[in-house]
Amino acid sequence: MVEEQQSERIAEQMSRLRGLIEPVVQREGLELFDLELKRGPKRLLLRITLDKPGDAPFRGNAPKKSDEVPPEGLGQIGIEDCTRISKLLGPLLDVEDVLPTAYLLEVGSPGVNRPLKTPAHFKRAVGLEVRVKTRVPVGPTGAPQNESFFIAPLTAAGDDTITLDVRKTPVEIPYRLIQSANIEYKF
Repeated sequence: MVEEQQSERIAEQMSRLRGLIEPVVQREGLELFDLELKRGPKRLLLRITLDKPGDAPFRGNAPKKSDEVPPEGLGQIGIEDCTRISKLLGPLLDVEDVLPTAYLLEVGSPGVNRPLKTPAHFKRAVGLEVRVKTRVPVGPTGAPQNESFFIAPLTAAGDDTITLDVRKTPVEIPYRLIQSANIEYKF
């Protein structure tokens, strides 16, 4: 009963936080990529991950063509973006008092090995190599052995499933079975 009440309180806090943060981020021409609230040893950590809006494919480690011009507004989140959003959100969050205890505000970008969390993220990553961990082992139909960890090209992303090319064999994975996924960037 106590755990259930605590989960509901956290869900309510996250909803209020998203409601405060998202309009500010959008007004600044950015997109709220992810929002996390974690308990640290001394205080809460509110982690806000920003991205540039749009539906252009992620580049990953695909080589850039010399004559290629990125679509308008597409680019990387810079330290200036993170600083600007942090300065706008800090006072707002303090005044609204959504988090009644001390917290640390961290604003950043998805990074090079960006996580893939939504079907839209996966659709933008088609053609790139991805790292996927599943909640249960999965594999091609009729395969003698299933796996729960893959590093393979993402060949398709639909509304309910993704398809990986695992050793020249298509493996379809429902989103509900994906524990974590990110672009596998090779340096």
